[in-house]
Amino acid sequence: MDYAAEALSHLPEHLVQTAKNLFDGQDPAHDWEHNLRVIGMCERIGRVEGAQMTVLRLAALLHDIGRAEERRTGECHAEISARHAQELLQREGRESGQIEQIQAAILAHRFRKERPPVTLEEKILFDADKLDSIGAIGVARAFAYSGVLGQPIDTKDPGQHTPQKEFEWKLSRIKDKLYTSTARQIAEERHRFMTQFFEQWEEEVRGIR
Repeated sequence: MDYAAEALSHLPEHLVQTAKNLFDGQDPAHDWEHNLRVIGMCERIGRVEGAQMTVLRLAALLHDIGRAEERRTGECHAEISARHAQELLQREGRESGQIEQIQAAILAHRFRKERPPVTLEEKILFDADKLDSIGAIGVARAFAYSGVLGQPIDTKDPGQHTPQKEFEWKLSRIKDKLYTSTARQIAEERHRFMTQFFEQWEEEVRGIR
């Protein structure tokens, strides 16, 4: 099943297009394709976990629409996305309680101690977004974003950030921070692949392999 396509089939086409347009100029680690993967993973996990799918689909669609504005202003993209989501959904005639649920999920999708996910929909969006940071796609995104920032892929400078350090400091810990059982099961294989990749990466850098 194409989970992203299935999710989008339940959403208004004009709203999907509006969201997509807001991704113009995004870096390859946070572009529309990333959004589609998160939408698809939310669909997959949400069906198993018994989520409110309308809330989850809309939250996934709109969770990163503030990224471009974040780069211009420095404001947290989750807060921007939640604010714009309210405006878009009010125009759609969505009920205020549902809009609040969607905004809450968007606000909780980042690693933030002061606003952890609470509801099932919040937890699934958080998990889906983090699953896209590990596994093969996670490795690709780490290197892509490193390139956007102008970082080296390898260096002897201990103060310089690299994809390897991103793995050691953040990506290697993600599987243990997920909330739903479905996401944790998916994370096991992705974590294993990513760990093996960086183990071989380290050996190749040192000339062992």
